[in-house]
Amino acid sequence: MFASSPFPELLHHVTHWLGGYALVLVMMVAGAALERCWPAELLQSRAGMRFNVAYAALYTAFAEAMRPLMAMASVAIVNGLGGGRVVLASRGWGALASIVIVLLTFDLLEYAFHRLQHVWPVLWKLHSLHHSAAEFNVTVTLRHHWFEVLLKGCLLYPVVGVLFKVEPWIVGVTAVIFMFGNYFAHMNLRIDLGRFTTWVNNPQYHRLHHSNRVEHFDHNFTQLLPLWDHLFGTLWVPSKHEWPATGLDDGAQPHSLLGALSWPLRSQARRVLTNTRATHRLATRQTNNHGSHDEHV
Repeated sequence: MFASSPFPELLHHVTHWLGGYALVLVMMVAGAALERCWPAELLQSRAGMRFNVAYAALYTAFAEAMRPLMAMASVAIVNGLGGGRVVLASRGWGALASIVIVLLTFDLLEYAFHRLQHVWPVLWKLHSLHHSAAEFNVTVTLRHHWFEVLLKGCLLYPVVGVLFKVEPWIVGVTAVIFMFGNYFAHMNLRIDLGRFTTWVNNPQYHRLHHSNRVEHFDHNFTQLLPLWDHLFGTLWVPSKHEWPATGLDDGAQPHSLLGALSWPLRSQARRVLTNTRATHRLATRQTNNHGSHDEHV
């Protein structure tokens, strides 16, 4: 007996990816339109934006390809740990409370993982791709390393399934809220929320997290609610006119899609090469100085 053709399943994934990427493009176009009206930073590179849009296509394609694996891992983890310990309501006001509970849980997990990304060198090598964007705008939203998809899908998000037994539509609602919040926070948009600046993640608040100034490092980790930065001491309240430049402090960034896909390896190789050259120059300089000293003697 011949195995069934994989073409229908492949077509399903391609269709799902195209739909997802179309949504990404809609969000980025809408965000770019707002940015043109009230930009925080003028004259940003269109080439940089095109790069981010192209990378987002690869990122979403990988996420779709890994969806079956992440689903299997989630089911195995949830079943293995006796998932659904707390049953959440799905009707009436109880459903609203369930949405809030799931949203807060997801946001706390994102905050904890984000802090770990800045503390653990292995994760920082991946996450630094996101921070390498020298220009902060809505197209940066999905500029994450592709391997982070697996880490979150297989290890982080199943925690919610272990804790709660919840209807899928409630998780879907929270996912939509996070999607809009994530695009909004990455906009190159000069907007003043006044006293509400630290109530919800926003372009100025999150821009400080991407700042290349040392005093802003390791602050404003939250994805949606600055509540967690308040509670865990990582809050930086932006002043009215605080819109710093963004990017890595050493200015490193990928110059091609291949460079982005292999970011940790290339950045590490570049660092080794730079250190080797610096060591060679220092040794040459010391040799020359020593030779000059011998001549004078």
